[in-house]
Amino acid sequence: MEGRLGRGHDPLPAMLRGVWPEELLQDPARRPRYATSPEEFLSELLTGEHVEDFIVLPNGTELLGLSYEDTIPEDVRLCLQDCCNAQDFVKKILHHPEMLEKYRADVEYVDSKRQQRDTLRKDKLDLGKRIREALRMVEVGEVNADLLYVAEMRLKQEAPHPMGGEKVKTICQRDVKDVLGPLASWTLYWDRYDEGFFAGGRFSGKGLHVDQVLWSNVGRNYKGYKLAAAWPKGECSKQVALEFYDVLFVPPLQPRELEALHKAAKVVLLQPGDVYMFSGGVAHTVLCVSQEMCIGVYESFVTFHPNHVNHFLHTDDAEGEYNLGSYSMSPRSFRDTKDDCLDQLEDAADQLQQGGVAAVHHRAVPRAEAPPLWEQLRSRLLRSPGFLQSLERHYGETVDLCAGDRYMRREMPDKVYSAGKACGGLGGAVPLRAGQARRKRCRSQRSNPSPSSYSSYSYLTDEEQLAEENARPSVCGDVRLEG
Repeated sequence: MEGRLGRGHDPLPAMLRGVWPEELLQDPARRPRYATSPEEFLSELLTGEHVEDFIVLPNGTELLGLSYEDTIPEDVRLCLQDCCNAQDFVKKILHHPEMLEKYRADVEYVDSKRQQRDTLRKDKLDLGKRIREALRMVEVGEVNADLLYVAEMRLKQEAPHPMGGEKVKTICQRDVKDVLGPLASWTLYWDRYDEGFFAGGRFSGKGLHVDQVLWSNVGRNYKGYKLAAAWPKGECSKQVALEFYDVLFVPPLQPRELEALHKAAKVVLLQPGDVYMFSGGVAHTVLCVSQEMCIGVYESFVTFHPNHVNHFLHTDDAEGEYNLGSYSMSPRSFRDTKDDCLDQLEDAADQLQQGGVAAVHHRAVPRAEAPPLWEQLRSRLLRSPGFLQSLERHYGETVDLCAGDRYMRREMPDKVYSAGKACGGLGGAVPLRAGQARRKRCRSQRSNPSPSSYSSYSYLTDEEQLAEENARPSVCGDVRLEG
C-alpha cells in the first residue's frame, strides 16, 4: 500500500488551509493506508485488521463497479444536480411530493454549542415537515444554512434489493456486499438494510461519535472532498466521545477541540471516487471541505478477524472502557444483531459442508444484472496466496470468541461449533467472557448534556450465571474443507 496526501512537504490544497492543523494532515503516522488494487482492498476487508486504521482504495467506485450512476437512484441524482449544499438539496425534494412519500432522512443542523442535532426527531417519518422546519430555522437566523446536513436517507418502506433480492431500506442499488457475492457470508455481520446516505456542503458533516455497535464501516465517497478523523479504541475514544459527542469540528476550532484532534490516530482526506474502510466502533468525525457538495454512502460490517470480533463483542459491556451507556445499542436490540451474526456463522458452515467458499463461488450463477467484473474480482481474490486459509482460520477463532458470549453460546447451532473446530478452532470449548451483565449508567461529560445523554439502563453483575454457563459442553464433528 502507498500514501497519497502528505508525501514530503507538498503544500496543502487551498480548501484545507485554516481548517484543521496542517501538521496533522502531514503526519505520516496519521495517514491512511492506500490499497493499490481492488483485490488488495477486498482481501484487507475480509482478512485484515483496521480497528485503529483507515484503508482507502482510490477510484474504488469505478474499480469495484459501483459508479454513482449505477448506485444512486435517478430521482435523488436529479435533485442533487447543481446543488452546493444540503439546503439546496432539500428545497428541491420539497417540489417532489412522491419523494417525500418514498424517502425518510435526518435533516441535521448545528446549534450554538457546536453540537449537531436532528430537526424534529419525533417526526422522523415526515420528511416534508422536517425539511420545512429546517428551512424555517434558517430563515429566522436560528441556524447556519451552510451547516445543514442530510443524513441516513433511506426508503420509508422496505423493498427487494435490485441485486441481492432481500428486503432492504437502503436507497443504494449496488453495494460492496454485491461485489463480494458468496464471500459476504464469510463475515460475522453485514448490514445494508439500513445503509446510510449522506449529503452536505462545505463545513457540514457528521459530529464526533462512536457507532452504537462496535462494527466497521465501508464507505463510498462519490462527490466532494471531506476530512475524517478517528481516535484510538477504548478509553481514549470513550473520553473524547463523552466530552464532544455530536460536536462538529468546524473551523475556527476551539482550544479544547484542537487538543482532542491531536489525540486522533488517523486524519484522512477523502477524495471523489474513494472507497474506504475504518472502525465505526472508535470515536470519529467527518467534515466536508470542498466547494463541491459531498455525497457518500456506507455499509456496516464485522469481519471474522479476531480483533474485530473481540471489539464488536464489547458493544454491550456492563462497564469499562467500551461502555458508553445510552450511546450504545441496548442489550435487547444487540441480541437481534447477534442473531444475525449466528445466521452468518451458519451460512459459512453450510458453505464448508458444500465444499468451501471457492466451490460455492464456482457453482453460483451470476445475476443477469451483475457486471462480469464482480465475478472476475472474486475469482482473482480466491486465487490469492493464503487468502482462503486466513478466512478459515479466522472463522475458527470467531466461533470460539462468540462461544464466549453468554447469549450466542446458548443459541449457536452445533454445526457451527463443528465447522469452527474443522477450521482449527476449539469448537467453542472456551470460558465465557467476563463483564457480561446489564449496563450501568454512563453520563456525558458535557457541561449541559441533553436528556438523552443519561442512560436508561442500570447494571448488576451476575457471576453465578457466568459460572453456570461456562459448563456448556462443546460439540465437535467433521466438516469437509476444500483443498
